[in-house]
Amino acid sequence: MDKCKEGTMPKKRKGRKKRKRRTAFRKFEDVKKQLRKTDRELRRMEENRWSYTKNMLRFGFASWVFGLAVFLFAIVAVNTEFFAELFGGVQLTWSSMLIGTPLLVGAPAAPVTMTAVSAHKFDTKIKRLRRIRKRLVVKYQKAVLRYVEDVAASRG
Repeated sequence: MDKCKEGTMPKKRKGRKKRKRRTAFRKFEDVKKQLRKTDRELRRMEENRWSYTKNMLRFGFASWVFGLAVFLFAIVAVNTEFFAELFGGVQLTWSSMLIGTPLLVGAPAAPVTMTAVSAHKFDTKIKRLRRIRKRLVVKYQKAVLRYVEDVAASRG
């Protein structure tokens, strides 16, 4: 038979461990945890979206005001006698100042565009979380039904 010493038991073969069968209750609890986590993340994203957008617009407006102030300061500084002597009589004419006007008008478009792109990213993340949440709710309902069926079957 087996090649073992007399009086000893043959070694127990190590086989595959049996997987613990997921009970309906365990699945129900897992889905419930995932649903809570998704709800929490969705709420956080929705709250942060508006504050983030407002802060981006404030920053954009502040940077535009700063840029306008620097531009006007440059016009005044170059037209003063001190800078004229320093830089050898460089004078700004009205035609050269009009070249900078489209920049002043178009400058606010950059932060607004960046804010719109960022808000769109938030919206896509929120939509994805809503789809995940919807699937989890369906899974949760099925898990609850299975659990109730198991409890009813064990009693009756």
